[in-house]
Amino acid sequence: MSKIVIIGCGVMGAAYADAVAGTNLRWRASIAGVCDTDPGAAGRLGDRVGAPVFDDVGAMLDTVRPDAAYIAVPDHLHAEPFLACIEHGVPVLVEKPLATDPETAARMRAAARAAGVYAECNFTNRSNPVFTRVKEAVDRGDIGEVIGVNARLSNAVRYPTSLLRWAEHTTSGWFLLSHVFDLASWLTGATATEVTATGIRRVLRERGVDTYDLIHALVRYDREISGLYESSWSLPDTLPSPVDFRFELLGSEGALYVDTSDQMIHLAGRDAYVHPAVIDWTEARLTQFLDRVDGADRPADPLADAVDNTLLLVALHESIETGGTVTVPARTGHGTEGTQR
Repeated sequence: MSKIVIIGCGVMGAAYADAVAGTNLRWRASIAGVCDTDPGAAGRLGDRVGAPVFDDVGAMLDTVRPDAAYIAVPDHLHAEPFLACIEHGVPVLVEKPLATDPETAARMRAAARAAGVYAECNFTNRSNPVFTRVKEAVDRGDIGEVIGVNARLSNAVRYPTSLLRWAEHTTSGWFLLSHVFDLASWLTGATATEVTATGIRRVLRERGVDTYDLIHALVRYDREISGLYESSWSLPDTLPSPVDFRFELLGSEGALYVDTSDQMIHLAGRDAYVHPAVIDWTEARLTQFLDRVDGADRPADPLADAVDNTLLLVALHESIETGGTVTVPARTGHGTEGTQR
């Protein structure tokens, strides 16, 4: 049985710990430790999954000697626990984005490759049954050659104002468009070359969280494909689902449309109409990661796409701040910066 440690006991850390402890994965893996700088969050999760609690990653790795680690700390803090795991020879599944600057992303990828330790970035929608079907359709040529992507991924306002303690240190770009940008590249095989973006800060700033309410982005790719993207963190909490995700691919011979609200059961009761989410692919995602840790079907360079994702996201935020179109640099061993046009 594989011993897994959880680093970061917030929303995602808790979800993945619960998946190991409460699904069929419990026959394959166990939570051997949880670590967080917030003792309350760590204690609550440790009690729930029956795991010891730590406040220092190195101490946990030395004590537990796990077979794998899942990292779900704030976006800008991924590198330190990631590199600690690599130094201890522990395979890592780290939340997206890999890092929030190109140099750190390149350093993380290089460290894992040099140490020969398996590491992945958790682009979880690649395991979402809806998008695996889309991938199959694209690969079969059902819509011909993809020429355009339109996508919107947004959250209810409670995400940045109450669910994420660190929302003011990130944006819906890092938190949400990282998913969408990865899907676009994974489904089409295209690499982003330019981005033009704009962002609005008003609603959340007035509520004490100084981050973007809304981001719009136009992305050009290295083939005849363009993508139009939207992400908001200020949707009303009264919506039936806290996640609004719509994804469209336009092809030369057809189109594909995804609305993830249709993964849900619609329930019309006496007093309310709701459609709570019922499909959860966390178990499938962890199973895939553990299979790869065991040596099955590993990508040749598992963090390469994650570095590209960071490069695009850095260029996105540079474009918002400068008001110009920014070139997305090609991936290198060290990372580079975008250039305003």
